[in-house]
Amino acid sequence: MKKRLLVLVSALVLMTSLCSCGKNTEDETYAGYTSEMLQASCEKTASSLISLESDEIMQYLAYYQSQGQNASEDEELQIEYTMLTQWAEIQPEVGDFVGFKDFEVTKAGKTISAVETMEFEERDVTLTYVISSVSQEVTAINVQMVYSKGEIMAKAGMNTIMGLGIVFFVLVLIAIVIYAFNIIPYITNKLNSKKNDSQDEVVADSVPKNVASVDSEDMSDDLELVAVITAAIAASTGASTDDFVVRSIKRRY
Repeated sequence: MKKRLLVLVSALVLMTSLCSCGKNTEDETYAGYTSEMLQASCEKTASSLISLESDEIMQYLAYYQSQGQNASEDEELQIEYTMLTQWAEIQPEVGDFVGFKDFEVTKAGKTISAVETMEFEERDVTLTYVISSVSQEVTAINVQMVYSKGEIMAKAGMNTIMGLGIVFFVLVLIAIVIYAFNIIPYITNKLNSKKNDSQDEVVADSVPKNVASVDSEDMSDDLELVAVITAAIAASTGASTDDFVVRSIKRRY
């Protein structure tokens, strides 16, 4: 816990000391900061980070999260939280600290970047101070692992492959959707035809099956009755059956 408080105090003191003493030095090279001043600040911050154990980092991060809105509004506390979060992610992968390796200061527009490269057993790490040349205040402190060119190219290739894969997947999906628009009308027509056929079958089934037989039976009975009537008239009148025709029969019950 003491080390955790130490890194908080040291980071605050370093950032405020840069802003206060930068204008009083005679050797002003980077908005009032000399390269030696920036290197010393980076190395002190790096030493504070290296001295922290994993459980101490977790305690500080838990403390920051417990502050809620107040912590997010405190710019200096936000810078420290980001720095410790990055260090907590890479600390298990870099191994033990070997020594400070290189230091470089660059200026791009209104931003000054002071980069301290540290050597560890497994992988090098860079600690970067980002300073505004206008306000002369530290706006960010970043901690990142150094990757080889081969690793960078491998990651870039993997990202490219994933991007192309996603693009081709979307294109295939769009092609399937477009092709489905051609199939949907065929399926709709097929369903409609089946529906019409089923309706026709229902209508056919609803018609009485004895209608045709009744009609045929009625026709045969009428013919027999006409023949009998014709013979009776011919017998009673003595006329020939060719002289008259029976056109209708009225039944009386």
